[in-house]
Amino acid sequence: MQRVGCTMLWIVLISLACGLPAGFLALGLSSAGAATLVRAQVRAEIVSQAIGRNPTMWRFEELRLTELLVRLPVEMPDENSAVLDLNGNVLAESTHDPRPPVLVRKVVLFDAGTAVGLVRVRQSWRDLAMHTAWVFLAGLVMAMTVLFAWRRWEENLRSSATALFDQQERARVTLRSIGDAVITTDADQRIDYMNPTAEHLTQWTLAEAQGRLLGEVCVLIDESTMEALIPPVEKAMREGRVIDFEGKDVALVRRDGTSLAIEDSAAPMHSEGGQIIGGAMVFRDVSSTRRMAQRITWAATHDALTDLINRREFEKRVETALLSAQNFSRHHVLCYLDLDQFKIVNDTCGHAAGDALLKQMAGVLQSHLSDSDTLARLGGDEFGVLLENCSLDQARLTATNLLTAVREHRFLWEGRTFTVGVSIGVVPIAADTGNRAEIFAAADSACYVAKENGRNRVSVYHRSDADMAQRRTDMHWAARLTSALHEDRLVLYYQPYLALGQNSSHDRHIEVLLRLIDEDGELVAPGSFLPAAERYDIMPAIDRWVIRSVFSRYKGLLAEMGAPLTCAINLSGTTLNSEGIFEFIQQQAQEFELAPGAVCFEITETAAINNMRHATEFMRKVKSLGFRFALDDFGVGTSSLAYLKTLPMDYLKIDGSFIRNIANDAIDRAMVDTINRVGHIMGLLTVGEYAESQSVIDELRSLGVDFAQGYAVARPQPLPVQPLPAPPPT
Repeated sequence: MQRVGCTMLWIVLISLACGLPAGFLALGLSSAGAATLVRAQVRAEIVSQAIGRNPTMWRFEELRLTELLVRLPVEMPDENSAVLDLNGNVLAESTHDPRPPVLVRKVVLFDAGTAVGLVRVRQSWRDLAMHTAWVFLAGLVMAMTVLFAWRRWEENLRSSATALFDQQERARVTLRSIGDAVITTDADQRIDYMNPTAEHLTQWTLAEAQGRLLGEVCVLIDESTMEALIPPVEKAMREGRVIDFEGKDVALVRRDGTSLAIEDSAAPMHSEGGQIIGGAMVFRDVSSTRRMAQRITWAATHDALTDLINRREFEKRVETALLSAQNFSRHHVLCYLDLDQFKIVNDTCGHAAGDALLKQMAGVLQSHLSDSDTLARLGGDEFGVLLENCSLDQARLTATNLLTAVREHRFLWEGRTFTVGVSIGVVPIAADTGNRAEIFAAADSACYVAKENGRNRVSVYHRSDADMAQRRTDMHWAARLTSALHEDRLVLYYQPYLALGQNSSHDRHIEVLLRLIDEDGELVAPGSFLPAAERYDIMPAIDRWVIRSVFSRYKGLLAEMGAPLTCAINLSGTTLNSEGIFEFIQQQAQEFELAPGAVCFEITETAAINNMRHATEFMRKVKSLGFRFALDDFGVGTSSLAYLKTLPMDYLKIDGSFIRNIANDAIDRAMVDTINRVGHIMGLLTVGEYAESQSVIDELRSLGVDFAQGYAVARPQPLPVQPLPAPPPT
């Protein structure tokens, strides 16, 4: 086609450049030749008439002949006429000399039918030649114009073709190189193109798939239901818009039967006139991404150690069960399980053994539950069971079976055998149960009562149960204490010691006491909230707040009360065993530059004895910072005198149960005397607590006790000097 086009172009160009002037010249010459011939014929006719009138003399009448040639018809300036004899000799000729080139036409002269001569007419066609030249130039210009236009058109066509080729090539390269699979179809959903990625994912080659229906090559299913899905191209072409499978986990069934998780979309393809001529489907392999998302989702709802659902997911399911109870009057039961003796295994054999035991317990518990029951690990050694559509009697039976299964299980670790028990709190979930928090609080209370009543038993929650009511009160206090810490509603009081002997007369001692300002601005004594703080592990945060407050006030207290001054601060057993307490005390001491002997920490005999090794190590480290220790409430524990040899104490505070009746009870007086003597032998200073009368103070002085503390000495009063502002400790 391109060659034919070029041939036609050259024919047109040659026709314009050469044919046009040649035709013009030919027509001009033909016309001029005809006109010249007519003029020659007219002159020949006139001369022939003259010959007829004078046959013998016409040859010699040159002037007459010349006049005839010039006048009839009138000779043009570029024309020359002549009369010739038969031999070609000129008999008469006009004077004009036409400029070459010339046309020559001759006509025979007759006399009575006999040829006697010739009339010759020469006509110049110089003007015609000039006109032909102009026509040639015009044709050449037209040819050049056509050639230029052709070249431009050809160049534009070539550029368009190149651009189209480049665009198509880029599209082909892009489709071949992108990571997404691309399949295009015609209007009947038959495949006409697949890129290499689509070939790889579907396991069909383009040659094999071309012409086949898309649904035959690209089989899609819903991963969650395993139902077949229609390829989105059909809907995209039907609705004329982009379609994807939002909200569905789509999988592609490959040619070998395996499946891949994919994300896909489809769009219709339109012709220039806007008609749908096919569709395109784009998809990519998201198997790893979807597996990762599934793992993240699973991790967010499950316990990594036991593979059971975690507390958050369990709470959601309990919330759902509660809604069904409220809206449809259904009955469910929540069981709260806390393993007994788990700490023995964990402390004796290590955390690896504890983890292994928890895994085994998860399996033991799950094996005694139905598929409709939900078992969760709530944290530590605590588990939760949700029994849906279950009566309270059925729940008791299930809880008893779980208790028996745990009790009969034998845990083997490195040749040793352990048994554990479980305390179970059972709470019915009905329309009037309350909210989710109240359900968990009730379950926790019931479980705590089971532990208090001897462990390894089932306790069912009843609203009228006194122990559970106290448990709820403690939980309520726990929430209030947390708010008080953050709202800075804890305040400090103090109670001074009275020096009774000569050894302590120069030292001033005070014990720092804690109070709480409630939401109504009333002062609350520690006996109301400290048990809840101990039970719910809030004491470490409270004790840290007290330590920082006293340390920050100490220099102000020295200026207010005089030196030397020792401030006694109580440390709870949970604080004594909490992580990082020594580092906290060390950091506070450095920050506020406390002098040696400025603070004496008081710990109870029970707290010290429960973890003797840790308590001894902690006390020695704190004493290395220049602080002192007092053993509080001494005398109410077991083997108290024996433990005094181990603990690095400075003060011995005799329990108030012996002090109150010392003036009236000889046995109490003897006990105080014995403790005081042992303390002095060990180099300790003794303090008699609860000295509530002058007679008690006199008895303490007579026995040689070093200090007295109680209402008879002074009542608690607000600690002067405000602390430095600081956020509540965590």
